[in-house]
Amino acid sequence: MPKQKLIGTLDEQCEFLYGLAITKIAQGNYTGAKHALQEIVKYKPDYRDAKQLLAKVSAQKSDQTFLVVMAFVGAAIAVGFGSVGQLGNDLILLVLAAIGALVGYGAGNFIRSFRAMNLR
Repeated sequence: MPKQKLIGTLDEQCEFLYGLAITKIAQGNYTGAKHALQEIVKYKPDYRDAKQLLAKVSAQKSDQTFLVVMAFVGAAIAVGFGSVGQLGNDLILLVLAAIGALVGYGAGNFIRSFRAMNLR
């Protein structure tokens, strides 16, 4: 989808972007929300709670990225063990990848919750 040129006053544009950010947050699209909030903060830093929301969204995006990376690492390790164990069947390696991704995701959640406990 091509970029849309915003029209209207700065307040109207900020209101549109803020609503867009809220929608993106509800969808779990923290990247989209972050971009919308960055535009608001860039042109009108004191608009509503955009700065605080941007900080919160950035943290959520970081958590989301961490969990995805951990899932990929878990899948790679599981497939690596399967390959070392000479499990040549692709279906078995695919199942191992799925199990490894779940284990990696779980480990990521555990690490994330452990970090959160230590920050308090």
